[in-house]
Amino acid sequence: MRFYDEAFKAAAIVTNAFNTGMLTGYPADGGMSLPWICNMAINAGAGDHLEIGTSYGASAIAVALAKKAAGIPGTVYCIDPYPKKRNPKFINSDAVPATYKEVLENIKKSEVDITIIRASSSPFPAELKDKLFVSSYIDGDHIGDMPMNDIRECAKRTEYYMGVDNYEEGYPDILNAVHKFALEDEWNLFFKNYLFVSFRKKQHPRASTIHSRLEHL
Repeated sequence: MRFYDEAFKAAAIVTNAFNTGMLTGYPADGGMSLPWICNMAINAGAGDHLEIGTSYGASAIAVALAKKAAGIPGTVYCIDPYPKKRNPKFINSDAVPATYKEVLENIKKSEVDITIIRASSSPFPAELKDKLFVSSYIDGDHIGDMPMNDIRECAKRTEYYMGVDNYEEGYPDILNAVHKFALEDEWNLFFKNYLFVSFRKKQHPRASTIHSRLEHL
């Protein structure tokens, strides 16, 4: 995977915006995966990006900013149910889940183009059932069959790169899903940096870089 300044700058902008209170909430895991998600999205080239699990919008906003800075057309689509009320057990916790209103406000402040589908990823939302994406990123439900379900649903609709977060010992269902999927034929385990791991489709042309896919600009 090639690395781009726009990806690291977008990740830094978003992380700093949360740290300084310009945006409400926090980036998951302190934002450590943001540069790699953005690099993946830029490498995928022109086209839309899909995200499962959005929370306060850090990764979605970062990808939208990175694509915009790199001159890459495409909308970021997010799937997240956003319950109407916060779970009381999170009220006194540092990990307070986002509300739908908060993520919309963060998107507006960031001046980016993001579409939120307020629904669970299982069953996959009808609004996006037949849509294709150049890249996708999964940070949804970490337990049981959901990690593998999300990987399979994204794989059906993703043309180039697919990322998965929280690939770590604390989430064995994610580890197992990634290991099992890596043995299948259509996708290659491609890049890993700490918690973030990405797949690339085997038919992705070796010579097809961001430059060749952006000739229309």
